[in-house]
Amino acid sequence: MGRIKSQSNDTMITLVRIGDTEVGLVSVGEVFERIYQGKKKPEEIERIELVRELSDYNFVPDGSWNEYAEVLISEYEKYYNKKILGH
Repeated sequence: MGRIKSQSNDTMITLVRIGDTEVGLVSVGEVFERIYQGKKKPEEIERIELVRELSDYNFVPDGSWNEYAEVLISEYEKYYNKKILGH
C-alpha cells in the first residue's frame, strides 16, 4: 500500500501518486479491509465502485476517476497479496 502517514488525531493518510501529483487519501485501509473481508480478489473488484466508495471519504475530481481507479486497484492488489501471504 502507499506510504502511510499518521495525523495528530490518529487519522491515517495513505499517500499515492496520481499522475504527477502525490495525493493523501483517508480511510483507504478501512475500505480495503472491508473488501478483503468480503472475500474479493483484486480481479473481482469493479474499479469504479472502488473509487466511488473511497470518494465517500475523499475528494476525487470528476475527470480523474479512471486514474484513481488504476492506482487504487494496484494498491489493493498489494494489500491483498500481503494479507494472503500473512505479512
